[in-house]
Amino acid sequence: MRKFLRDKSSHIIFICVLLIQIIFMIFYCDMKKGYFVDELWSYGLSNSYYHAQIWEDGALDNPEISPDMFKEYMTVNEGEAFKFGSVIYNQTHDSHPPLFYMVLHAISSCFPGQFSKWFGLIPNLLYYAVTIIFLYKIGKLIKKDKYFAFFPVLFFGFSIATVNMVTYIRMYMLLTMWCTIFAYEHLEMMASRKIKMKNLISILLATFGGVFTHYYFVIFAFPMVIFQMIWMIMRKDFKMIGKYVVSGGVGGVCAVALYPAILKNLTGTGVSHSQKTLQNMHNFSDWTSRIRKFWVIVSEEMFGGVFMLLLIVCCLGILAYLITQVLWEMKLQYHADHYEIAVNNKEHTKTVYVKVKRETYLICDIILTCAFVFVISAKISPWQVNRYIMNLFPFLSLLFCYLLYFIYKLWIKNKAKIQIAMVISMMLIGGLTYYVNDPCYLYPEGENNIAISKEYTDTTCLYVYTTSYIMINEGLELQNYQRLYQMYYKDLDIKVPDVSIENSKLVVYLDRILDKKYDDLGEKVTMDPEKCLEKIQKLTGLKNSKELYQDEKAYVYELYN
Repeated sequence: MRKFLRDKSSHIIFICVLLIQIIFMIFYCDMKKGYFVDELWSYGLSNSYYHAQIWEDGALDNPEISPDMFKEYMTVNEGEAFKFGSVIYNQTHDSHPPLFYMVLHAISSCFPGQFSKWFGLIPNLLYYAVTIIFLYKIGKLIKKDKYFAFFPVLFFGFSIATVNMVTYIRMYMLLTMWCTIFAYEHLEMMASRKIKMKNLISILLATFGGVFTHYYFVIFAFPMVIFQMIWMIMRKDFKMIGKYVVSGGVGGVCAVALYPAILKNLTGTGVSHSQKTLQNMHNFSDWTSRIRKFWVIVSEEMFGGVFMLLLIVCCLGILAYLITQVLWEMKLQYHADHYEIAVNNKEHTKTVYVKVKRETYLICDIILTCAFVFVISAKISPWQVNRYIMNLFPFLSLLFCYLLYFIYKLWIKNKAKIQIAMVISMMLIGGLTYYVNDPCYLYPEGENNIAISKEYTDTTCLYVYTTSYIMINEGLELQNYQRLYQMYYKDLDIKVPDVSIENSKLVVYLDRILDKKYDDLGEKVTMDPEKCLEKIQKLTGLKNSKELYQDEKAYVYELYN
């Protein structure tokens, strides 16, 4: 028994760490009370029966709409369970491949008529666990050190960047899982110098799953495939090349066969987002600003905003070692009552042969892949936000831990002390990250907002917007009102709906884009929220107003006499 525990100690420790990390993530998932608009779209695109957007089929032609339309949009209705054809149809009208939505629809189908954050969070927890497992396996490939693989697992697994991935009910945690599996199989082939059947099957599945989840998987896979092909060609292993090409090709072809719209969206001829991506690629004037913005995102979410400082310190650590231990021998000596530094100049008069270790070319593969993905994603992303580089976070964690471990190993010869230094460093950086940031997607005010809307269930509601899709963000509140009206803000000057006011009260939602100079379509905003509210008061005769709450998308008021 003791021998078993000794031989399997690292596996036992890893399982314990993984369980603790899952509990840690469940804690943050439980704290999630509200949603970003895209998250509610996830439910709508997954569960709405052949109806991708709420404004389709003239659903918003009349000022008065049914509050139930939001519940029907976000949940599976009777007789619509496990209708995956509907999911695929909806995605042809949106921006992404359908795998993430199909999983969400399958879970929602088990609970018809119900909405729960856990329908999206539980799959994310599963994807997170698989990502951690493969990150650990990559760490073990990189270094033979028994405990090195734990450091990237700890750094990534507890980071605020990962909390954001898990608590964001979109496809980015799933995408990260596929990227991690794909990377591991490639690195294992390079490390073992052979290709096994399990490698071929895993590459096929990861390619299919990645392409069927998000187009950015192609950006990640491209450099890794190129490096793999170069490596195999240099070794003249054409049999291995054939197996490899067939495996990845079958995975990609299957994804395209099941969802042909992939080709249109990849070439920029599909939905508007793919066209915008292509336009961004053709614009050469904003490379530096976009890269700088994404650099800040990485720095803030993973390194507490001091990423550049940490890199400088690491470089100085390496430089100091080269000066003191390679170019010169420096020794601190004590004589009588004082210290002195003895310097012996080293003259290299013979040829020095440097052996390139396995870990070196594996690390170089990861570095080049991350650099390519970072630059391209920064350039083409429709918005400069964290989700477009989330799939890099486990690999950036691995690279940083490798660099830190390398520097400590230069200066510290005792392995136990190196491990202690690594743990302390990660705790300090992780603590700083949580000190300067809050998780992005918890929205703690969301629960209170829904509770307020339920207090006004016998009241009429009016939603005034600049673009109608914004209403989805308040869908969980809007479904609670007795009667619901909606209108474009400029229509307040042209036509006003005959609003039926109940109990001499009216709840008004005002799109926060009214605060800006231009709306999402680039049109000039001609009325601010205050003027809009005054106009509604004048038209309804309700002279008094009280702010109920505000979130990132809307101001909410009660009008009354």
